[in-house]
Amino acid sequence: MDKEELQNRQLKIIDGQLIGCILYIISIIISIIIILNQRKSALNQEQFLTGSESQTISLANKIFILFLVIFFLYLNYESYSLAKDTNQDTSALELQIVGSILSIAVALIGLYVVATNFSNTNLQTAEIENPFA
Repeated sequence: MDKEELQNRQLKIIDGQLIGCILYIISIIISIIIILNQRKSALNQEQFLTGSESQTISLANKIFILFLVIFFLYLNYESYSLAKDTNQDTSALELQIVGSILSIAVALIGLYVVATNFSNTNLQTAEIENPFA
């Protein structure tokens, strides 16, 4: 593998991580908006989202998070592949892949919770409190 190809593969991974982190920030902002709306509801104040809107946004955010953790699994695999191709130690990267797989399981559980309660427009705190699941 020549130096330019190596650099391109590294930049692809780094750029992917940067994009993924920015997308996670967007997801966190969406979760904050839903939480602030739910707080207004708990205080019997006028909400800026209806219950149905909150559920739809929460469901979309959970799906978005699932795609993000799958994307990070891909990036971790690319890092592993690059390290393997350059004869580097891959043990830590193997653990990152396992962690990414576990993150997918957590994201699926979070999505399941929101999806199974979708018809109930009374959004529960547990459904939105963790923007990473």
